Amino acid sequence: MKPLMRMRHLLGASLLTLGAACCGAHAAQPIVAGSITNSPPMIAYASDGTTLQGVIVDLAKAMSAHLPAPIVFKPEAFPNLFPAMKSGQIDVAFTLMNDTPQREKLVDFVDFFNLGTRLLVRKGNPEHVQDLHSLCGKTVSTVQGSTQIELVAQTSDWCAARRKPPLTDMQFAQPADARMQVQIGRVAAFLGNSPVMVYIAKTAGHGKVFEVVGPEYQPVPLGIAVPKGKPALRAELQKALQAVIDDGSYAKILRRYGVESGAVKAAIINGGASAQS
Repeated sequence: MKPLMRMRHLLGASLLTLGAACCGAHAAQPIVAGSITNSPPMIAYASDGTTLQGVIVDLAKAMSAHLPAPIVFKPEAFPNLFPAMKSGQIDVAFTLMNDTPQREKLVDFVDFFNLGTRLLVRKGNPEHVQDLHSLCGKTVSTVQGSTQIELVAQTSDWCAARRKPPLTDMQFAQPADARMQVQIGRVAAFLGNSPVMVYIAKTAGHGKVFEVVGPEYQPVPLGIAVPKGKPALRAELQKALQAVIDDGSYAKILRRYGVESGAVKAAIINGGASAQS
């Protein structure tokens, strides 16, 4: 090989090596988090229709600074989250998924927020919904795969025990579709996660479309769902969440969206069982 050609060959090899080192040929891949994308203020698209924003998005960004790889989001309908984790399309589910004993049999949770269920009705409450027990014989909407479905079933049992007609539950893949049924008068109420219901009631149509009625039901933590076979990832996420709790950025994020009442004090693994005991 001629000296000049050999020099170019060595230079090219050096650049490839440098490129691999600087550009991460062996760098950790991003942590792909599946999430629903239409539940403000927790997670939703901005007005541009492409930028995700909300509590979960900001929290993921803060946690990424303490992780070996950043968290990136992949939109998924709620019923698809478990199949997507099982098939490896996503690494975790970072969304509005309640940590329950039933789900803990399938995945581990890193709990990051506390919430409950509220009833969203049309402004003026034309169906006169006061609480769950006032829904006997009425139609409600829920999200497919959500814990609210069990709450509807329990309420139907309560109604039947008192010889009252049961509830009819219309289930939808997307929360926005379930909310729309309330707006058009097709259902009496939508059973959804409390911070989202309160936010929607305050903001939709400048507060003229919906209202929230009744007490809060099903107090339970939200968790980042991690497959059972990924204990190292679970530990990294727990450590990162605890770091942002400790440095105060967690509290700032919750205050930014007015949901500080749902704050957790520590990054707990699988706290759903104790929350429901």
